[in-house]
Amino acid sequence: MKFVVKNTTKFGFLDLVCPHSCRGCGQLGDVLCDCCKKNLFLEIGGICPLCKRKVARNDKNDTIMKCEDCNLPFRAVLVGGWREGTLAKLIKDYKYQSVRAIGAVLVELLDEMIREEDLAKLGVEEMVVVPLPTIGKHVRQRGFDHTLGLAKKLAKRRGWKCEKLLRRKTDTVQVGSTMKQRQHQAEQAYEMMAPVDKRATYLLLDDIWTTGASALAAARVLRQAGAKKVIMAVLATGQAREEEK
Repeated sequence: MKFVVKNTTKFGFLDLVCPHSCRGCGQLGDVLCDCCKKNLFLEIGGICPLCKRKVARNDKNDTIMKCEDCNLPFRAVLVGGWREGTLAKLIKDYKYQSVRAIGAVLVELLDEMIREEDLAKLGVEEMVVVPLPTIGKHVRQRGFDHTLGLAKKLAKRRGWKCEKLLRRKTDTVQVGSTMKQRQHQAEQAYEMMAPVDKRATYLLLDDIWTTGASALAAARVLRQAGAKKVIMAVLATGQAREEEK
């Protein structure tokens, strides 16, 4: 079997000799300037990734940042924003161009999304970050596991644990698949690598919610393994028109 390994050393060298440019305004200096970062963080809001409607924060313990009309297997669903504009550029360049510096910005965004007051209302005492597994073929092509990298950085920033509890059983690529195909593929994709702690809250982390098939399948596997509290955090979700294509 022939594996294609992407050499990312050149990106680190280029970062040293060539300055970054802001993915928002194009200004030289950082991958995201302070002004564009402020605007990006201000746009963080409640979005139901399933029905695409705005969701208001609620004082009820079981409905914080979660659509009451959609039956999602999470205690809360945290979404950074729509998959468009600056946020889409950041995710794309981090994921496909291996611009590692963007990872720090995305972790800052995740940190802003996950508010301590919300976690307190949910009764979170011990948080474990669980990255949604990346297809092995993609890890080899890109040279790193982008979701695992974000999960580790977020856990370190907040003093939480990060555990690779889920493993992919298949390397089926979902890009180009229909919603029904994605759902079928996702149902067979994951298995547990280690037991869960029923007292802990598990933060399932992914970069993009497209149809949600992968996230929902992963959540079901966690729950079947005994996880009682599961929260979903995703950087971006597509607009409804994208889901219909």
